[in-house]
Amino acid sequence: MLATLGYIARSAVNLIWPETCTGCNTNGATAAGFCQDCGRRLLALTVLEHCPRCGGTLGPGLTVSDDGCYGCPDVMPRFRQVVRLGPYADPLSNAIRQMKYHRGGQAPRHLCRMLARAVASRRPEADFDLVMPVPMHWLRRLARGCNHSGGIASAMASELDLPLGQELIRVRNTPPQVHLSASRRAANVRGAFGVSRRRGLAGAHVLLVDDVVTTGATANEATRTLLAAGARRVTVAVLAKSEPPTAYSHRLQA
Repeated sequence: MLATLGYIARSAVNLIWPETCTGCNTNGATAAGFCQDCGRRLLALTVLEHCPRCGGTLGPGLTVSDDGCYGCPDVMPRFRQVVRLGPYADPLSNAIRQMKYHRGGQAPRHLCRMLARAVASRRPEADFDLVMPVPMHWLRRLARGCNHSGGIASAMASELDLPLGQELIRVRNTPPQVHLSASRRAANVRGAFGVSRRRGLAGAHVLLVDDVVTTGATANEATRTLLAAGARRVTVAVLAKSEPPTAYSHRLQA
């Protein structure tokens, strides 16, 4: 009954103030938060094959291998694999920016459901014990007003019917990674994480959740901390992988 009333109320509001598409910022969004054109482009991004070790888009003719791809770093990351929705390109990238700085709407929930389905499709390897966000330092969370990775992780835990862990904490307020080189990214986050308690991590397979992975330096350092605290394995789940458009643009035009 309450769900029906909520649906009627949302429908009435949308008639007066139509929901703006999260992908292109125009009116005409569906219940998922995207217009039909953006919905099709989003689907085209999500069907691109990606490397399970680094999350990078695979070129035509390249098969998925658990051992990694030609684009993987020489020193393999400590996490077991990356599950992603697609490359960091519109409409997915715009939806993630909206999630970070504006919050609300149907699109974030829709993307979390999609990511949860992608994670669940990895069974029987997906024997996860708990879901955990890549934590944000309290000073940055205070400035931004929310912890978007925490929100994604909470939604993922609910979708997958798994406990939400908060043991991983940020002990150092590091500068943003966005303008740093790969080597400086790794140095920037070194020692940035700790654990508040080890109980519950011993022997656990952790699903570590974030919005975007680029070089994997942050996820790798978080994984190092979790493994040192007793976790058995870490799998990374992200909405998008940031990579040059040359890695995927020709696939979208095919």
